[in-house]
Amino acid sequence: MGLMIRQIVENQLLRGVRLAAGQTGDSNIISWVNVMEILDSPQSIQRGELLVTTGYNLQQEDLYKNLISTLKNNGVSGIAIQPGYYIDEIPDYILKESDQLGFPVLEIPKTLTFSDILRILIQKINTEKSENIISDEAAKIMFQSMQENLKQYTSVLFEEDSGKVAHLFYLKPINLYAVSETIAAASMNRIKSYLTDRADSCEYHMSKNGISSFLILFESEAKYLSMIYDFSIELTFLSEQQGINYYVGVDRIKSMESLYLAFEHVTECTELLQFIHAKRGVCSYDNMTFMKMFGILHQNEHSFVSDNQALQILLNYDRINQTNYVQTLRFYLADSCNASKTASRLFIHRHTLQKRLEKINDLCGINPDDYYARLYMSISLLFHDYFAF
Repeated sequence: MGLMIRQIVENQLLRGVRLAAGQTGDSNIISWVNVMEILDSPQSIQRGELLVTTGYNLQQEDLYKNLISTLKNNGVSGIAIQPGYYIDEIPDYILKESDQLGFPVLEIPKTLTFSDILRILIQKINTEKSENIISDEAAKIMFQSMQENLKQYTSVLFEEDSGKVAHLFYLKPINLYAVSETIAAASMNRIKSYLTDRADSCEYHMSKNGISSFLILFESEAKYLSMIYDFSIELTFLSEQQGINYYVGVDRIKSMESLYLAFEHVTECTELLQFIHAKRGVCSYDNMTFMKMFGILHQNEHSFVSDNQALQILLNYDRINQTNYVQTLRFYLADSCNASKTASRLFIHRHTLQKRLEKINDLCGINPDDYYARLYMSISLLFHDYFAF
């Protein structure tokens, strides 16, 4: 499958891009990118191409009233318009006709150069074209590598009653080419360090397209459960700080023979994250039913985060004052409001935690003793971590 219009938006391949009109055409496949600053020959754009333009003179409706219908009839995949140079905003007549014809219009922020746009999109197009070939071979090598690694732990995991458990983590970057190679490498090193520090043992394998698998041993199931939510928060931080997003599928390996099945399960998990249009996140195979329900809820209600005024106040306060009240609240709710456990997890004193909780209450009025208030905030935080940019 090639690169679709909606993937540019959902994965924020061009940071800040939005679909301004023509949503019904967002599954159009892009075969190439054509830059045309002055729209003097739109009829020359080829089938399957994405037209990128600054929209010079586009405000003159008499000159371009047939632009969208011409592009649509020629089989062009969509148009990406960058206001800020020659036009302040995309004209209404363009948006209206695009909606009528189901022809996607992307709005690109002024901060991006044409060079950046071409580099990112063409790299991604070429990757999508070759990904099936690469992934088949990469998956085979990855499986063989994990199989060899697992053999050395067989006695501890499957022959002794040690309580240790093994999990397969499958990481798939979904906007790798939207960031520099330096950021991509630094982000992966951060993930490796994070997982290694929290595991009893950690083996990993990385393929050429950035997909990685980790064979992770934990001393107990409880230790695995205590870190998996933290890891999803780490992915949110990576997204906010570095601009890179990952899908992560997780499954427990119960025997040597179940390794292949675990690989199938973790890829199913990442496919589900893509299906529900998550921007990033962790999905364990045991929790797939919840994630499906979570996705259905997202499709029917897109404003959980923005409607939650208490969460918006905390997010804005943290952003302006460089504080971490949202993180504190995340952990406190995840720990069932157990102050001792949360303080230990955050490496702070209980009195310090209590001061933070009092500040959170002063800022936004959330009452953690109210079950429904806790539930609403927990769900809103999940929506933020999985779906917000």
